[in-house]
Amino acid sequence: MNMLDPWQLRTFLAAAAGPSFRQAAEDLAMAPSTVTTQIRSLEETLGVRLFERAGAGTILTEHGRRLVGHARRLLDLEAEIRLGLGGEDDACPELAVRLSESLGLDLVPAVLPRFRDRFPHTRLLLATHSRQGLARDLRQGAVDLGLVLGEPFAAEGILVTEIHREELVVIAPPGSDLAGRAAARPEDLDGRELFVTPQIWSARRRVENALALAGAGPAVLTECTSLAIVIRCVAAGQGLALAPRRAVRREREAGLLAVLPWAGRPLDAPVMLVRQAGRPLTRAGAVFVEAVRSVLAQEEREGLGGEGRGGMPPAAGRG
Repeated sequence: MNMLDPWQLRTFLAAAAGPSFRQAAEDLAMAPSTVTTQIRSLEETLGVRLFERAGAGTILTEHGRRLVGHARRLLDLEAEIRLGLGGEDDACPELAVRLSESLGLDLVPAVLPRFRDRFPHTRLLLATHSRQGLARDLRQGAVDLGLVLGEPFAAEGILVTEIHREELVVIAPPGSDLAGRAAARPEDLDGRELFVTPQIWSARRRVENALALAGAGPAVLTECTSLAIVIRCVAAGQGLALAPRRAVRREREAGLLAVLPWAGRPLDAPVMLVRQAGRPLTRAGAVFVEAVRSVLAQEEREGLGGEGRGGMPPAAGRG
């Protein structure tokens, strides 16, 4: 029997997650024909059929179901071998990271130079969403690690570690009546449209409690998975939003948004490192995480590029 190709095994696991080769192709950023070719080559190597057609999709054969566990163990073993042998980027040809868009918008440009200084040739795959779920992607080897903003969660075989707490702020149009305020109060949200993303809505209970105590509430709530869309809507005067402070820093500096800290106790959300339990990070993964920690620590010391808490400029810089 020929040697098994790790790339084919990764493709197989993505296809095994269902419901179709086309979906696997989207998850892996491949052409559907490439997925089909990879699976056929793997079937030829093993001498068995791994999938059967089922309507518009596919299902695993008995051989395919048995291969799933073996494929995961083989890929884990490959990762251990790469970690233990050789050095630097030759031992880590690829790193797949799932991260929240609201973190990536500002964090990746600062992290990437530090990572590339150590791993200039490693292929870096950055994804801001997962069709199958982060826990499943980690277990199947489709993702090496996750850096996400939101509430901690529990999943079998998954290790979740909080590494930072990100302040949430209220953003408003630059011409809003709130633009000159020092902070946003619960009553300031009364009767307005409020935009949120799923990641930052982990602070929902505290916001709702504050609104209830103030006898206030938004006129309508709009939840959007894209922070970029939320920022555009607010900048266009459509309402207010909650957003991570770092993710709207540049829009505030450009005068596109007014950014206000939450009055009283600041709102925040945890930044979590998510990885498969019992599977050590590759050298590239460890360096990427260290770069993230270093950037976050540096920005904490410097007040996020000279800004005060809540994203407001220092007093000396105000007009």
